[in-house]
Amino acid sequence: MESRALPPKEPDISETTENYLKRIFILIDSKGKARISDIAQLMDRSLSSVSEAVKRMAEEGYLNYEKYGKITLTAKGEGIAENVHNNYSIINSLLQTLGIPEHLALVDACSMEHQVSDATIQTIREFVDYSTRNSEAKSALAKFKRENPVEMPPPPIDEDD
Repeated sequence: MESRALPPKEPDISETTENYLKRIFILIDSKGKARISDIAQLMDRSLSSVSEAVKRMAEEGYLNYEKYGKITLTAKGEGIAENVHNNYSIINSLLQTLGIPEHLALVDACSMEHQVSDATIQTIREFVDYSTRNSEAKSALAKFKRENPVEMPPPPIDEDD
């Protein structure tokens, strides 16, 4: 696999800001736009708290926002959002490769995405790529899962059903 440098992490950025930027990135990617109401719904937050966070992130140079208008990420904000989202995807892939159920891997990856160094993420990416392409690695992982069963919690029950 060809190695590529990852963008450096932004110093002193909070997990909350990273989560907002990632969610805005996802909304823009999937819907073509992000609005305060979309972000509030996606993150299960109040409109007022999202509005305040968006104003703050605009002041910090992570996004562009006009009251009642669409939200766009600056190059700085998009770089951070893309990096966090990639970290999430890579960690989620690792956890599922190790046999962690999807519902648990999604939650755990969201917590871990902020704490992992770029070097560790690169190594995880290479391991997941290797283990999915190499038949001996696949066999070793299957054997590991068989010989080390772990009882996993069931998926949460959707109370709306």
